[in-house]
Amino acid sequence: DQAARRGLRTDDVAVVGFSAGGHVAARLATGFDATVYPAGDVIDRLSARPARAVLVYPVIDMGAHAHSGSRGRLLGEHPDAALAAQYSLQQHARPDMPPTMLIHANDDRVVSVHNSQVMAQALAAAGVEHELHVFAHGGHGFGMHLQRGSTLALWPALAQAWLVAGAGAEGGR
Repeated sequence: DQAARRGLRTDDVAVVGFSAGGHVAARLATGFDATVYPAGDVIDRLSARPARAVLVYPVIDMGAHAHSGSRGRLLGEHPDAALAAQYSLQQHARPDMPPTMLIHANDDRVVSVHNSQVMAQALAAAGVEHELHVFAHGGHGFGMHLQRGSTLALWPALAQAWLVAGAGAEGGR
């Protein structure tokens, strides 16, 4: 087992996603047990559930507040309501999801902060441990390249502390 040889704990792997990658990470966090293909070996039988999820300015909603480019590329130009609901991940929050941290800037004009807000509401309703950090300024795509002295520059340290505290408190889960 490669994980054991490298000293890695398979039950303590987190997922992090930014923007459209946030949609992918949230999809894994909400649908980690979906059968994607038939299991071919022992690795395929391991749980895909991440221990924690960090979603940074994520695309979540495919309805009224969708990022039109993501919705169009993923669902086509005129998706019906059922397809939009299937890919609106706030509708798939569930109690056995991993704890989730959401990071967004209130002035994001590309992916509306509404995406993180509705996901946080859905996580709360499902009883999922979560944190929502909305920073006043930062726009979209701030990533790790942050202006020193801004409160937004604190988000990587917040996320790291949250990940470490969760791993210690829950033993990876």
